[in-house]
Amino acid sequence: MPRACIEAQSEDVLQALGRAPGVVALGDGTRLSDCVAYAIDDARLQALGATLTTAADRLAARMHDGGPDGDADARLAAERAALQLGFLAGAVTRGAARTAGFQGDLADRIAGTATIDGGARRAALLRGREAGRSGG
Repeated sequence: MPRACIEAQSEDVLQALGRAPGVVALGDGTRLSDCVAYAIDDARLQALGATLTTAADRLAARMHDGGPDGDADARLAAERAALQLGFLAGAVTRGAARTAGFQGDLADRIAGTATIDGGARRAALLRGREAGRSGG
């Protein structure tokens, strides 16, 4: 497992996701999906899972902060968070698909965080998810 995956904190993941839907990688160039695929022992998967779910929870909170009555800046920030959360969900799904282990549970947990009923945030979430699945 690349050292960047082992040492990554949720802030590192959020910083990398700031480049979504473009090339999203940790400081050494490792993609998030690779971190998930290489987390083959329980301890590393648990640590990575904690990091990724913390990032997902923060993005979900940001996504919901720009409610329908929020100002334009709040709505744009919420859409950006939705895009990043979708990307994270797609990247984790991509990495889990390359394994035969518990990484699928992590993908399900992140995907459960990445839900919204409709509107521009849902569209951003879906765009991010597709980008994460194809290149995350």
